[in-house]
Amino acid sequence: MSSSIIGIQEASNMTPSQKFEGHTGWVTGAIHLPDGQRMLTCSSDGSLRVWNLKSGKQIGDDWRDGDSEVRTIALSPDGMRVVSGGSVDGAVKLWDIDTGKVIAKWMGHTKAVWSVCWSRDGQRMVSGSYDGTARQWDVENGETILGPIETGHEHVEAVVYSPDMSMFATGGGTFSVSDTEHPVKIWDAKTSSLVATLNGHTDWVFCLAWTPDGKTLISGSVDSSIRTWNTTTWTQLAVLDGHSNAVYGIAISPNGRILASASYDNTARLWNLNNGQSISSPFHHANFVNRVSFSADGKLLATGCDNHNAYTWDISAIVRDAGLNDLPLDQHDESVLSAEATQRPVTPVCQTIDGVSTGVPQGSTQKSSSAAQIQSSSQPHLAVSTSTAPPVVAKEYFNKREMEANFRTNATAGSSRPSNNTATQQSKGTAQTQSSSQSHAAVSMAPPVVGDTTSSATPHMCYDKIPCTLDLLLAFYLSCLS
Repeated sequence: MSSSIIGIQEASNMTPSQKFEGHTGWVTGAIHLPDGQRMLTCSSDGSLRVWNLKSGKQIGDDWRDGDSEVRTIALSPDGMRVVSGGSVDGAVKLWDIDTGKVIAKWMGHTKAVWSVCWSRDGQRMVSGSYDGTARQWDVENGETILGPIETGHEHVEAVVYSPDMSMFATGGGTFSVSDTEHPVKIWDAKTSSLVATLNGHTDWVFCLAWTPDGKTLISGSVDSSIRTWNTTTWTQLAVLDGHSNAVYGIAISPNGRILASASYDNTARLWNLNNGQSISSPFHHANFVNRVSFSADGKLLATGCDNHNAYTWDISAIVRDAGLNDLPLDQHDESVLSAEATQRPVTPVCQTIDGVSTGVPQGSTQKSSSAAQIQSSSQPHLAVSTSTAPPVVAKEYFNKREMEANFRTNATAGSSRPSNNTATQQSKGTAQTQSSSQSHAAVSMAPPVVGDTTSSATPHMCYDKIPCTLDLLLAFYLSCLS
C-alpha cells in the first residue's frame, strides 16, 4: 500500500455532515431523491421517511402500509416511484413519490422480499426473497414475467441487473454448515437459464453491484471481503480487504470510479475501483452499518445504521483533501440511470439485509493462489471457483439467520449484545488485482476465513437481532458450542 494511502487511513476520524433521527428500528435503506434536496430511508420499524438533506429534519408524515418491516427500497430510473420489500406475506410494493402512498402490490413470493432492483429502462423489476426464488416483474401490470426461479440459495439476499438488462445476478447462501461455497449466480433475463456460477466467497453474499460499463460485477459477503469479477470470462479479478466483519451494503458512484461499502465492523469505506485501494479513513459509526448510497452528483454519501439513524458525509471534501482529484466525482455519467443500490439512485445495484460474522485472528497473513476453474463448455453454465481451502463456517451466523426468519414474532424486550470491540479483527491487506493483460491468469488473493466460535466461551453474537425467548436463546448458545 502506498504511503499516501496509509496516511489517509491514519487520519483523524471523519464526521458526518448531517444526522437524521426519528426511526425506531434499524435503518435498512437510504436513497437520495432526484431533486438533490431530499433523502428517503426505510427501516425495520415499518416506515419509509423523507428527509431534508440540509436541515436533517423529516418532511411530512411517515409512509406506512401495515406493520411489516421494510427491508429494501429501490428508486425508479425516472425518480417518480419507489419499490419496497419486507412484508411477511411476500408482497412487493410500489409507492408514489409525490403522495407517499402504495399504488400497487405485486404478489407471488411466499416469504419476505429482501432485495429489489429496477431495470435500466424502468419497465421491469427483479426481486429476491427468503423463499429462495427470484422473480422478474412487469412494472406496468404487476405480473410475473419470469419465474419463480429456484436459485439454489436458501434465502436470496441480493439481486442486481446488468446495465444492458440481459442478465441479473443473485447472491445468498444456505444454512448447511457443510457448505463451504456461497456462490454468486448469473441468470439470463429472458430465459431464466443459469449463465455462470461464481465461487470464492466463504460465507453468505449479501450485496451486489454492477459497474456502469457492465464489465465488472462486485460482491460483498459475511466473510468480510469484497470481490470483483470479470463479466466476460467470469473470473475473479480482485479481493478488497479492509473490513473486519460482514460487508452488508455496497454502492458505486455515478461515474463508476468509486465503491462505497457498509459493514458490521461499524464502518463504511470508500475504494478506488481503478486500483482496489481504500481512499479514505473509515467512516466510523456507533453501531453496525447496513446501507450506503451516493447522491446523483457523487458528492454526498448516505449511510444507514443499526442505531436507528441515517447520516450523510461530504465525500467531495474527503477526495479533495486526500489529493485524489483525478477521481472526477463532479463529472456525472449521464448514462447511469437511478436505481437502488441497497438502495442507490445511481447504477443498478441492490440492497441486502442483516447478518453477522467474526473475522480471522488479527495478523493472519495466509494467502492462496489459484487459477479460475471453469467448467467444461458442454455444461449449461460456467462454474468459476477461486477458493483453494475449505473455510471454517461460523455456526452462530447460520443459527441466527434461521432463528430470525422463523421466530421474529417471539421478540422479547431488554435484549442486548456484547460489545463489538470483542470481535476478532481480520488482517487488512491490499487488494490483489489480476493483470489486465492476463484475463485467465492465476489470481493471488487471500479469501477471508470466518472465525470458528466452537472454542470460544463467549461467541460474538448480535442478541438484539435475534428476537427470541430465553429457551431459544439457550438452544442457540448450546448449538454454537456443539
